[in-house]
Amino acid sequence: MSALLETTDPKPGTEPDLAELRARAACMDVIDAFFRWVDDGEAERTVELFTPNGELVMDQAHFTGTALTAAMRARQDATSKSGVHVPAASSFRLLAPGEAETHTYLHLYRDADQQDGHPPVARAVTQIKDRFVRGEDGRWRIARRVVNVVAGGE
Repeated sequence: MSALLETTDPKPGTEPDLAELRARAACMDVIDAFFRWVDDGEAERTVELFTPNGELVMDQAHFTGTALTAAMRARQDATSKSGVHVPAASSFRLLAPGEAETHTYLHLYRDADQQDGHPPVARAVTQIKDRFVRGEDGRWRIARRVVNVVAGGE
């Protein structure tokens, strides 16, 4: 793992430098694309957002390589899971020039849980911890994603 740029979190309100802003924008684009593709029925496509040896950890399940592709294909085929993923503001930390981490809270709404005339009901609130790396092509990708349901379930 790369050496840390800072040993502590920056003080809230401190302006980031341009490199950090650019890295943050790129990583947030990856997070947005991931959930947009899942919601649009293209979950298998999300595999391209991971590094070649990228990992997805959900509870006791751990996916990488062909297992990750199979898991995302199965998610794509699970039409009973149609709904919307709403990522909330994430924390971002640039760890090194080519490495970053984010924490994102995710609200999950399933079509099957909604009732006409009533406000939307969240199925779950989840915390997503991502570690990103920038590849030789300049693109930021997920090296490791850990998914923890903090309220509700699925």
